[in-house]
Amino acid sequence: MLALATTASLALSLGGPKVKVVFTDCDGTMLTPDHVLSPAASKMLHTLADAGVRVVPATGRARAGAWTDAVLTHPILNNGVPGVYINGCSGFTEAGDELAATHLPPAVVTRVLGWAAGAEAAGTGLVAYVGDEALHTQPAFIERLAALGDSPPRAVAEIGTDGVYKMIVLCEDDAIAQRLRPKLEVLLDAGAELTQALPGYIEVVPTGASKATAAAALLDRWGLTWSDALAIGDGQNDVPML
Repeated sequence: MLALATTASLALSLGGPKVKVVFTDCDGTMLTPDHVLSPAASKMLHTLADAGVRVVPATGRARAGAWTDAVLTHPILNNGVPGVYINGCSGFTEAGDELAATHLPPAVVTRVLGWAAGAEAAGTGLVAYVGDEALHTQPAFIERLAALGDSPPRAVAEIGTDGVYKMIVLCEDDAIAQRLRPKLEVLLDAGAELTQALPGYIEVVPTGASKATAAAALLDRWGLTWSDALAIGDGQNDVPML
């Protein structure tokens, strides 16, 4: 775990240019394995704020669900504004205004939904992030997603193809996820790609949308550059930001 408290403490102790913004991943970085803020992380949030450093959550999660009450209500996180969500497909300024949203191409959504209904996807689950919800048509592994406290899962008769931020294929373990990734990659086009934030969760996301693009938009808004920022993360979906 690349912990927020340890990494930010190191950054603050080093000489050189002053860090003005910290973009921090949530699961595995800012949050404990139980998906809550530890006392050390909470203390570091106050330490950063006292030093004049803005803290921005940058996560694959949506700004919705039980975790918003458990984490984003922290006084320094200001109910998640500013913030980078759904791997950069959604984001909010410090005023609560939404950044330009990015969605999956409908053709990709159609192909992935078709694959998920076939024999090759047996033993997996699939959810589509639309608005503040995680929509699904069958309950496989949905309890695992619900345990994250992310967007509330909702069963629907059919998932539409418009307005989908991202899709997640839920697998029993990461070995199955890695075996299925090549099967999913052939369904994509230039408008979509795969990434992972957690073992066993394969994410289908829009090409070009990442934590880095949304974070860059916030930096530009504040008249800052990446040299003013510290990025912390531990997953594949953090790599562009790092």
